[in-house]
Amino acid sequence: MIRKIIMLSLALALLTTPVFAGNCPEFDAVGWDPLHTLQFRDYSERKVVIYNKDRSEKKINFFSDFSEKDSSGNYIYDPPEFFTNTAGVLRQDPCFADFAFSDELRSATTDPWNEAMYEWQIVLQMKPESDIKLNIVDCVLKHNKSKIWTDAEQTGRFRRKDGQLAMVLTANPRVTVIALPGPYHTNGFPDEGFHLDARTLPGLDSVPLDDALYTSVGFWEGDIVMVLPETGGTNKLGESVYNLKQGDAIRVSIAIPSNNAVDVSYGPNHVALKYIGIVGTQYVTPEAGGTQYVTPDGCLCWPFEKGEEPDVAVCPEGLRFKSLADF
Repeated sequence: MIRKIIMLSLALALLTTPVFAGNCPEFDAVGWDPLHTLQFRDYSERKVVIYNKDRSEKKINFFSDFSEKDSSGNYIYDPPEFFTNTAGVLRQDPCFADFAFSDELRSATTDPWNEAMYEWQIVLQMKPESDIKLNIVDCVLKHNKSKIWTDAEQTGRFRRKDGQLAMVLTANPRVTVIALPGPYHTNGFPDEGFHLDARTLPGLDSVPLDDALYTSVGFWEGDIVMVLPETGGTNKLGESVYNLKQGDAIRVSIAIPSNNAVDVSYGPNHVALKYIGIVGTQYVTPEAGGTQYVTPDGCLCWPFEKGEEPDVAVCPEGLRFKSLADF
């Protein structure tokens, strides 16, 4: 009897004990991840860039540009990372133009009474062991205005004839999130993927991220906590879900409705995924950088704008210098 109790206790311990491989914070974005850190001056992300390493001591976020294409214009990685939009041409982001290196930040603007779609596909660099935060940096301004300090706005917010503010829910963006299989995907993971659910805050009830309403405020960040799927389970739409692994991709779509009454701007770096990953599951590109250039000592350079002078003492000709101290 005592032996049976001991065996039962060991079995329960195996079911309830956390993974011993170790866990660490990770974030992923479209293209080269440190650009997201640099442009938003995010201190927590900076720590992730510096300390999250694989077994060979590679700082994995330096090896994270899954948006690269070959000489024929085809994506090198499957699934790839990308950003697309139907709003228009990417220009200097109107909310962040006054901030240090954020002058590099680009976005496309949807103005009032126009529909548009923004889409990000981001590759997970680690196998998640937590819910995933969908981190959205919003840029919302009054129409045809360009100063965040005097013209900040919120989507869906209108002023009535009596002067009172009112919220029109249907005038807000709608968010859809789909998980897609990568090179190490769980058996059974369908090619078309499945929708992720979100946890309401407060309350932590689950809701499907399928045309789910979301409100954008000024230039603040918004977090949507996405439920970590488990193989054998189903989401709120009734779809079968599967464990996520490194190399899988998350596709995020934000649709701006036709009755939107403000200027909404998003670009490639306005969305990131933040979670706890399992140490030892890092997924990296063969070379650091991508469309950027990384010097042997780990400094970052990239093409400078016409009329600007590069720091030729550090970077190759035609490239501008950014050091790790800038992150």
